[in-house]
Amino acid sequence: MVAAGTGAVALNASVLGIALAFGCAVCGMILLFGKVSGAHLNPVVSIAFTLHGKLDKGNLLPYIIAQCLGAVAGALLVQKLNNGAVGLTLPRESLSTPSAFLIETGITLALVFVILRAPCMVGTSIHRIALLVGSTVGINAYLFGAMTGASMNPARTIGPALVAGNPVYLWLYISAPVMGCLIAFAIHKTLPKREAGCC
Repeated sequence: MVAAGTGAVALNASVLGIALAFGCAVCGMILLFGKVSGAHLNPVVSIAFTLHGKLDKGNLLPYIIAQCLGAVAGALLVQKLNNGAVGLTLPRESLSTPSAFLIETGITLALVFVILRAPCMVGTSIHRIALLVGSTVGINAYLFGAMTGASMNPARTIGPALVAGNPVYLWLYISAPVMGCLIAFAIHKTLPKREAGCC
């Protein structure tokens, strides 16, 4: 996922191209691995599922380590194929830090909320869930990518930042998604279930 999405960034693809790269990568990974590991790809998704009781607490740290290692490997691949460019996730220079924080919090909230409510929205079909989640990632990336990079995923930012040796904004891209995740989970828990066991 990181290799596809940040690869598009490193190649200076259009905003639409980058959004499609991330959205399609997420959709594809869910289709391939959703029934095997849950295809979280994202530490905040693992955190939300742990809070929800759908991921064993003992598996949270291994999941996060695996996600970050995968992100570093993806960034190294991009760097190797693109003459040192890794597709860093950075806020637009004209955007204030509080605004970047709010945007990343908001779009992560939207993504995690969609993931948590997916069984209520589209049922348990892996194909529908993959399309729903991939589309959410793609739409967020298209609408907000030019502002903040639309990370929504600490691992996705950690990998390229470590490979490039540029950790300046890591605090933002870790704390804002976690904040968005916690708010999404809190909202999800207040909503009624549409049918027994759906959420």
